[in-house]
Amino acid sequence: MKVFKQLLILLGINFAGELISHYLQLPIPGSITGMILLLVLLLTGVIKEKQIAETADFFLKNMGFFFIPAGVGVMVSYQALEGRYVQTIVAILASTLIVMAVTSLVTQFLIKQREKRNGISD
Repeated sequence: MKVFKQLLILLGINFAGELISHYLQLPIPGSITGMILLLVLLLTGVIKEKQIAETADFFLKNMGFFFIPAGVGVMVSYQALEGRYVQTIVAILASTLIVMAVTSLVTQFLIKQREKRNGISD
């Protein structure tokens, strides 16, 4: 029952994000608006991490499963990529490198912040 409650909380926030994006005509997808809303609710303490921890852990552990629909979508609409293979490969490589670089920089920054907070020096 606890997992259903957690899932209901997450789905409710996602639905609220969809409604916000739709009715305010935001250029941001509702799922992103929902994640921002979830972040705000967690940071303000309206929702505690422990209230959604089990379900969130399940989603994180099985994240690869949620990429299957996107992969199938690409396979079904491959003709849209026809003649644009080089551009597609360049875009994939460039975006992957950018994500890796930003992730590493943010991780290094957070590690340094934690070390400063804990009094650990180089």
